[in-house]
Amino acid sequence: MLANSKTNVVNSTNPSINIAGLNVPTTVVVSDTTAVVSVASMEVLKSLETARVSWETYELAASNKRLYSILQESYQYYLVMKRDSNESVRKEKLEAMESFIAERGYTFTPSTHDMTRVIKCVFGVDRRRVSAYSIALREALRQDVAPADLMEFLEQNGGVEQIRLGGTKPLSVTKRAELGKVAVNTTSLGNIQFDSSVFKTEEDWIDKQVVLVATCLTNGQLEVKAVIRHDGAVNSALAAHYSLTQAKVRQAESAIKKSIANAEAEAKRKARADSAQAKELIKALKVPKKKLTKEEREALALQLQKDIEERQATIDRLFEYA
Repeated sequence: MLANSKTNVVNSTNPSINIAGLNVPTTVVVSDTTAVVSVASMEVLKSLETARVSWETYELAASNKRLYSILQESYQYYLVMKRDSNESVRKEKLEAMESFIAERGYTFTPSTHDMTRVIKCVFGVDRRRVSAYSIALREALRQDVAPADLMEFLEQNGGVEQIRLGGTKPLSVTKRAELGKVAVNTTSLGNIQFDSSVFKTEEDWIDKQVVLVATCLTNGQLEVKAVIRHDGAVNSALAAHYSLTQAKVRQAESAIKKSIANAEAEAKRKARADSAQAKELIKALKVPKKKLTKEEREALALQLQKDIEERQATIDRLFEYA
């Protein structure tokens, strides 16, 4: 019976109807399968987007500033522990760090850099974070960045993570040696003549650079202990010279920036004070004549002119800094 019907179920798994076999007018209506977009959900996403922008602009920036401040203090601790001129101060910092490590139960391999030890004391056992922060501070150490300039160094180089990934593109010893050679070739500290019985010039080293190992004496002289004729030693010395020179350049630039910032702040303070005083003088000049004599009004006018000239002089000095 079913086999001869016009309406035939073709497949029990995927049923279908033979519309043409019905032999009657038929209209097929297909429902809209497009998902209905919820306005409320869109508003949630927009709100989250706004919150993210606000977080990046204000909270994240403030958080990074605080992080950089902590890193700066950690960096300072390391430098004092390693470079302070007072041996007892260096020893006290080292013993304090070792006691802290023992108290927390931290363990390190013998080759672990002391910068990493300091960072772990401060930031705990998160290995990835400790590694990233240590790499960033060791890069600053390699470039001889001063503690006061560390925050600026981190910001200018894209932050801790970018430095960890090599974003600073540190110069190789060979490249720094080339740059150092260019610098020293333009200067001369004088000539040294050795007794030929003590030091003999080798023809292969004529017009080439060598490294002198010398001791600084109290009378300003240098007591030369050895002359090293070795390309590797020369390159290392030139690279070190370049790094030290760049550190001095950064220090000078930082000092100039601070001087300009101080001058700008002083100029603004003086301008505000002058503006307030000028307003008072102008106000006084507008007092009816019967309350001020001619001489008093002229004196006030002269004072106003003097204040204006002093303010202009302050602005001119500011431009001299720039």
